Amino acid sequence: MSTPLKKVVDDQLDASGMAAEQLNDDDARYVADRVRSVLSSLKARRAWEKHIGPILTHRQTLEVTGWSKQALSQAVKDKRVLRLSAEDGSAGYWSDGFTETDRGYRPITGIKDVLAVWAASDVNPWTIASWMSSTQPELGGRAPRQALLDGDITDVENLARQASERLAS
Repeated sequence: MSTPLKKVVDDQLDASGMAAEQLNDDDARYVADRVRSVLSSLKARRAWEKHIGPILTHRQTLEVTGWSKQALSQAVKDKRVLRLSAEDGSAGYWSDGFTETDRGYRPITGIKDVLAVWAASDVNPWTIASWMSSTQPELGGRAPRQALLDGDITDVENLARQASERLAS
């Protein structure tokens, strides 16, 4: 086992008041199943991040935006921030939905309109992040995210409407 991983395991065992020697075969199988599950989730997260960019934790999102928990919650409700839910129920936030400003990171101009279009069709947020990150021939080979940054909000909104209608039917 690698040193950082061994330290995590040892720290967790210490925090629980258990020692590795106290675990029986059933305990070991239980732990092994959970480790496989965590590693599978980690592998999936890395694959998604390779395609859509980093997925921010709740804490990271608060740090980069300087928002309160309430402000972040409101931004999600207002469709200004794309929240991504993992299989285990944990939440992350699509980092490429933000752009850096002199006041910290803020949602990309126009993203609220585009996310509102998608919300009407009840498409999975992971699909939306993938679409926003994928080049589209209708946008001159740019990804919708880049087209928003370039100011082509109406074009992206119209294309999102077409794509969401196709996926919803």
